Amino acid sequence: FTGPFCVGDGRPVHAAGAPEAQELSFALANAVTYLRALEAHGMSIEDARRFIFFRLAADQDQFLTIAKFRAIRNLWARVEEACGLEPSRAFVEGETAWRMMTKRDPHGNIVRGTIATLAAAVGGADAVTVLPFSAALGIPDSFARRIARNTQTILIEEANLHRVADPAAGSGAIEYLTGQLCEKAWSLFQEIERAGGSAKALEAGLIQKAVAEI
Repeated sequence: FTGPFCVGDGRPVHAAGAPEAQELSFALANAVTYLRALEAHGMSIEDARRFIFFRLAADQDQFLTIAKFRAIRNLWARVEEACGLEPSRAFVEGETAWRMMTKRDPHGNIVRGTIATLAAAVGGADAVTVLPFSAALGIPDSFARRIARNTQTILIEEANLHRVADPAAGSGAIEYLTGQLCEKAWSLFQEIERAGGSAKALEAGLIQKAVAEI
């Protein structure tokens, strides 16, 4: 088994209402917690970092989503450098955001899911899961699952998203957003670290309180 196995997952706080910077800091703090745990149990830090990947929520705010997926790799590279490692490209998954799903007009979720999938792909996601448009109403039927699968197929076959590595590179607006997210997320990550890491910050309710304030 080659992994990766341990996920720095930002979706729980995103679903609870956290903004992008909080989601990034939470995912990064979880990844660092795994890094420490793997090293503490005898694995070299070089091998440990290969076992870690990230999963973020993608929503219909396409520019912030693009910047967020770009930012997580920059943040992880900074952690790797702090560990004395040569940064390598992190594996990042995306999932269309649960909190943007609506019950009253479920077919509108098809548009939201498409925008979110596009944004995650442009931001450099290695894999994307599209939630079926009727997920908020219960177990999706075969049609909703088919639409979810075909969302990515259409974007690949008709928009050729997979042919450009970083289509947002050089865009002043996206580069600025990415930089702002990195700065804010790193500051929040440092607060979690001062509390003893993500597990202790959760136990103390610090992360929950920060999300609730938003």
